[in-house]
Amino acid sequence: MLTLTPVIPSNNVSTTDISLSSRRTSCSNTVADSPVSSPESIPFPDCKLNDMVGSLSLSRSNSRSNSRSNSVSRPSSRSISRRASLSRRNIINHPRLASYAFAFDIDGVIIRGPDTIPVAPKALRMLNGENKYNIKVPYIFVTNGGGRTEEQRCTDMSSRLGIDVVPEQFIQGHTPMKDLAQNHGTVLIVGGVGEDCRFVAQRYGFKDIVTPVDILKWNPHVAPFKTLTEEELKNAKDRDFSKINIEAILVFADSRDWATDQQIILELLMSKNGVMGTVSETFEEGPKIYFAHSDFVWATKYGLSRYGMGALQITIGALYKAHTGKELAVNKFGKPHRATFHYASKVLKNWRQETFEANFESSASPFDSDSEEEEKDAIKTEEPIVDSSQIVADDAEDEIEESINNVLPDASTVYFVGDTPESDIRFANSFDKNWYSILVKTGVYEDGTEPKYKPKIILNDVLEAVEYAIEREHLKELEIHNSIADSGIEFEQTGFLHPHNLRAIVEKAPVVEEACEE
Repeated sequence: MLTLTPVIPSNNVSTTDISLSSRRTSCSNTVADSPVSSPESIPFPDCKLNDMVGSLSLSRSNSRSNSRSNSVSRPSSRSISRRASLSRRNIINHPRLASYAFAFDIDGVIIRGPDTIPVAPKALRMLNGENKYNIKVPYIFVTNGGGRTEEQRCTDMSSRLGIDVVPEQFIQGHTPMKDLAQNHGTVLIVGGVGEDCRFVAQRYGFKDIVTPVDILKWNPHVAPFKTLTEEELKNAKDRDFSKINIEAILVFADSRDWATDQQIILELLMSKNGVMGTVSETFEEGPKIYFAHSDFVWATKYGLSRYGMGALQITIGALYKAHTGKELAVNKFGKPHRATFHYASKVLKNWRQETFEANFESSASPFDSDSEEEEKDAIKTEEPIVDSSQIVADDAEDEIEESINNVLPDASTVYFVGDTPESDIRFANSFDKNWYSILVKTGVYEDGTEPKYKPKIILNDVLEAVEYAIEREHLKELEIHNSIADSGIEFEQTGFLHPHNLRAIVEKAPVVEEACEE
């Protein structure tokens, strides 16, 4: 329960009261959006907490007990509380969950070709809490790569990095495409190695799955320069594709045989209702086509970048237009497209909450100090007479209580680390101002060149990106902490404060004339 109590009524009435009196001034300094060379050079607001809030008083009457069952449930364990106020500090280093988060591309950031980038394991261990500030920073992976299940990719990542990576924090280019399983019957799945993508599609819930090798087994002359291996013949399904309507083409992963895949894809796009061996007169009867991403190039151990799915998409579009005179309508997933951004935002929100609950929620909230006896006393006590200007409505109090305690707000900043300006940086810059783009030099980006889509900052590698963000955010957290310390607020404290607790005190104060925005 919310028990910030710098003012205790003299009539011994059991109540919860916050009183913040302050001067109201404007805050002119803001954190710069432009890239900075080091965390130490970042400007922060000069205003303190008492510049942000006016007089605030929260008073809980007897009727509040009736709504307790609707509030956020509290941990069953309780700690002995004490009256406390914050003291100014030069460092904050108690265990806590960060108010910010990370999202990482994988190829060119965490791995390059078959190899793990050497500094990557240390970078992720730091986010897991192995840093001098003892702060745990939630993170997810958002890769345009694919071709295997999320479980398989997470097993590989865990082995590479020496940490636990789980599907709940892992997004591939084709992960959001699982929602298409309810929209289409028979689908052609393209890309990947062997039967891997067929297996992925089955896991996603697609009911009738076709692959290029199935079509070639039906009629090898569809792609005359391709000869199926014994393994491919063994796995291919026996079907008559002159009688099957393929409703959608889903390119899940990079093609291993452009010539064959292009032949089959283009024939279906120009067919009558997705039937092989037919030609539409209007070229408007073929199946829809979906691409898991649009990366034009990607980084390998070879010195130069290699063409990716985005290049295949361009060649198919060009061939389709040359044949039909029409532009090909393409449905795109992956970075930098909006559908994947919204999907990633949802995954990150859920993962932050899961991380908090798994690591911190078992202990009492720093603001959860009412014992059962105190609650009984509060129910029996008459409501005090309070100036109406100091009373905050119950629903507003519930909102503050929920925000300060167990339900996490959205991440204050999401640091997205990528190596490709055209997909990663464009992705991070396009949809939410709270996403902070970091471009690293370990992948597609060539050092010294001018990126088409400009990041907030360019750094050498993922470790440098993590160190930079942790230092930057610690300065911001320290500023808020010391602002509250300067205000003199006291409260019943049962544990350490998380950054989102501090921000909630500031952001949920109801009397604000001029907000100080970072």
